[in-house]
Amino acid sequence: MKIAIFTDSYTPYVSGVVRSIQRFSTGLKRLGHDVYVFAPAYGGPHGDDKTDSSGAVIYRFHSLRAPTCRGFSLPIPISPRADRFINQLGIDVIHSHSPFLMGQLSANLSWRTGIPLVFTHHTMYHQYVHYIPAPRTMTRQMVIRFLQHYCRQCDHLIAPTAQFKEMMQSLYNIHVPISSIPTGVDLTPYDTADSLFLAQMFSLPQDTDFLLFVGRLGREKNPQLVLDAFKRLASQFPGLHLVFVGDGPERQPLTDDARKNGLAERVHFTGVLTADEVVSAYASATAFVFGSVTETQGLVTVEAMAAGTPVVAVRATGSEDMVEHGYNGFLTENTADSLSYYTKELLENEDVYRRMRRQALLSAQEFSLTGTAKKLLQVYDQVVQGPKQPHWLPRMFSKTP
Repeated sequence: MKIAIFTDSYTPYVSGVVRSIQRFSTGLKRLGHDVYVFAPAYGGPHGDDKTDSSGAVIYRFHSLRAPTCRGFSLPIPISPRADRFINQLGIDVIHSHSPFLMGQLSANLSWRTGIPLVFTHHTMYHQYVHYIPAPRTMTRQMVIRFLQHYCRQCDHLIAPTAQFKEMMQSLYNIHVPISSIPTGVDLTPYDTADSLFLAQMFSLPQDTDFLLFVGRLGREKNPQLVLDAFKRLASQFPGLHLVFVGDGPERQPLTDDARKNGLAERVHFTGVLTADEVVSAYASATAFVFGSVTETQGLVTVEAMAAGTPVVAVRATGSEDMVEHGYNGFLTENTADSLSYYTKELLENEDVYRRMRRQALLSAQEFSLTGTAKKLLQVYDQVVQGPKQPHWLPRMFSKTP
């Protein structure tokens, strides 16, 4: 089968969506299928690569730098030859990973060529309206209506978890088929992960305890809550350190807060790391602490568990689907007191900690790349062999005057 993937972000940009696309592409390639990724160009080293580690062939669209997000580019979804090109490649399925720029192009191409359209709903976009300078209630409703319309143009929808699938059904009131397929984890790099990575990076003793956060340092990921929890633990555990892996607009406020509270030497920021470095960061952490309430899957929680690192996460969509409270980690209330309380349970109770490490490793085995790719292929087979859904296209795409 030949699959065309359309996305508003891709390598060298780093995000959960990019990692998801790469992992599914790797799984599909291992099963003998061809993957073509249509993505923005970034310029500079690796910004216009035509292939990547997954084996996918990449086609880059001209892009503009996003003024409000460093490192992010906005693709210009215009290609007069796109229809002919898609047909020449012999594409069987178009798979969109964004409802916006490239997502609109993919819907247009699907409608014009008759190739079925699958959409993976990665993000609870209506919870990101604080980035838009407009009244939040109105903007939230506009985003929901936009997503509702886009989903109705698709032949099949993918939700990362069963809980997110239920949210889509209730929020959008749609009748398009939805499948719950989580992003897989490539377990191979964990065999060679460096368990001393963080200690060496910050020139600290090998037995240093690290709390780890991995993700974009934006308000929606709630990194301030993690720092607030750490501040409650710092005096009780004088050798404990906190590491933020990632970058974003909240990095400077977090840095200032740590300095103001006398914790500048114990709160560390790595910036963006390579995939192998992130795996080593997981492997060298004592616990993974996560405050986000906007996750659709909680992919980073599964990645942490693949390293045998117990998770302490706020009880929310995504994390709640991946973390079983008291088994492979703890689920907490959305407060610094609750997050610090359960983190303290891990740090103080060696028996509980060792048991959760073992069970975290077992949990991660359920998310192999091949297994999740096979589930996705079942959806592709279904849309290729079945009738197309009626599309609710805007007037600008209509064939009639």
